[in-house]
Amino acid sequence: MIPDIGVSNGVMSVILNYAKAMPKDIVFDVLYFQDKNPDKRSEIESLGGRAFKISFPSVKSLLYNSELDKLFCEHQGEWEAFHIHAPHFTPFASRYAKKYGIKKICSHCHTSVFSLNEVNEKRNKLLASSVKYLTDKRFACSNESGSMWYNCDYTVLNNAVDCKKFQFNPDIRINVRVKMQLEDKLVVGHIGRTDIVQKNHPFLIDVFSEIHKSNSNSVLLLIGAESDEELTNKCRDYGITDSVFFLGIRDDIHDLLQAIDVFVFPSISEGLPVSVIEAQASGIPCLVSEAITKEVFVSEEILSLPLSTGASIWAQKAIELSKLGRKDNYRLMQKAGWNIYDCAKELADYYRS
Repeated sequence: MIPDIGVSNGVMSVILNYAKAMPKDIVFDVLYFQDKNPDKRSEIESLGGRAFKISFPSVKSLLYNSELDKLFCEHQGEWEAFHIHAPHFTPFASRYAKKYGIKKICSHCHTSVFSLNEVNEKRNKLLASSVKYLTDKRFACSNESGSMWYNCDYTVLNNAVDCKKFQFNPDIRINVRVKMQLEDKLVVGHIGRTDIVQKNHPFLIDVFSEIHKSNSNSVLLLIGAESDEELTNKCRDYGITDSVFFLGIRDDIHDLLQAIDVFVFPSISEGLPVSVIEAQASGIPCLVSEAITKEVFVSEEILSLPLSTGASIWAQKAIELSKLGRKDNYRLMQKAGWNIYDCAKELADYYRS
């Protein structure tokens, strides 16, 4: 269960990463509430799964939800586990999974905040307090996330990636840089949607402006980002419009990362950012904010800074990191537990136990 299956939903990407790495006899169906276009329905179906949409649960439906009751009744015997990717939704749905014979019911938290909205924060915290009574297993993307969401035991399940897919490849790097006309450029990279405030794109633009002052032959690749009025105006005012590329949603992130010299990630808050794992798996030096949990610090080429140090210091450190060059981090990432195939086996073992 997940709120939406949109292509820009990072948790949906985590689910699909696991789905692709699962043994062939384990297939994921997905239950969701909101339409977000474009979505990943076709990808879910290509892996043998199905996507079911129901109405967004309301507080009133805590007493009884006829839609969920009907869904689990109609599919009784088809599902052996129910994996809820947001602890506060557990009270709405777990009872129907249990009612119709599903014995494996787990909750999974992916954030380090209950909500960015004060009213929703109180509600979600209250709803999550019942999770330990309604599930047999709790998963968390990190210890920071797990200790906040759960008042009971939990297991950290890494937001792992296909380390082989992201492994640094000098030939691909050259080809991508030639194709994008970046051969002699200092390439700064970031992954994240511009409509998510905590990704902190305005500050990222400030940082890149300072980088560009030091090196006018630099560019910023904003993967997953769509331009908006605020950021467009910022780039124009700084005179860097032609050096900032809003690349939107992409299915070739692993290739784009090959072209990057330094990854800058100044988020205000995060759970466990998969993009920072992907960047390290690609051997890119990373500069991240102090909001990023140290649990994602795998390589030696990752540095965190307070946002309060300002754009100028961030730019200086980013330039320094870019001079470290790229490394093959495949074995390092695998040994540290970030290989999706190893983590998928752990999850499959739970489903089958």
